[in-house]
Amino acid sequence: MISKNKTVRVIAMLAGFVAGCTMTSIHADESNKPLKVEYERPGTDFAQYQSLLINDLDVSNAKIIPPPWKADQPFKWEIADKNVKALQAAFHESMRDQISANDGYPIVSEPGPGVMEISVRIVSFMPYADRKENVTTRGSGEMRIHAELRDAQSEELLAIYEGPQEVGQDYRTNSDFTRQENLKGLFDYWGRRIRESMDEDHGRN
Repeated sequence: MISKNKTVRVIAMLAGFVAGCTMTSIHADESNKPLKVEYERPGTDFAQYQSLLINDLDVSNAKIIPPPWKADQPFKWEIADKNVKALQAAFHESMRDQISANDGYPIVSEPGPGVMEISVRIVSFMPYADRKENVTTRGSGEMRIHAELRDAQSEELLAIYEGPQEVGQDYRTNSDFTRQENLKGLFDYWGRRIRESMDEDHGRN
């Protein structure tokens, strides 16, 4: 189903997926599937939003799921506090670099007129290997993402989307460094797509 609501385009850019919008060739990678549309507010004019308030990437209740080929084996994976902070820092860095740089759009810390709030939560993460396992995998794993858009001043809900996103596509040796690079690459992609969407909404393409 093709939706003409610009909500779809903005959040589609965020998660790097096609959710039925006017720009039908947007993918974070070729295997990522469209997120499920949980809610869209009809008739929203996104040209009214000049700035973004981007909340910390929420991993507080992320569930770690072992891959199917390890379902009958011991599999221990925890997200340490220091790694949560590093993940959130990388997320914000990507948003700033891709959205605000080169005469882009301000990312603000307080709600106000013309500010759209974006919240992204990692619902679950399925790593393809144990942290210390010396193997080669195609990407680092798969996340399930929940994303929301709100008018930052009124707190009115504009859209909710949820679905899977793959973290990386290349075959690489499993390591902390590889996982960090794959995540940063995905965050950068999200930021670029948000920028492209806002440029289109504001007639800057």
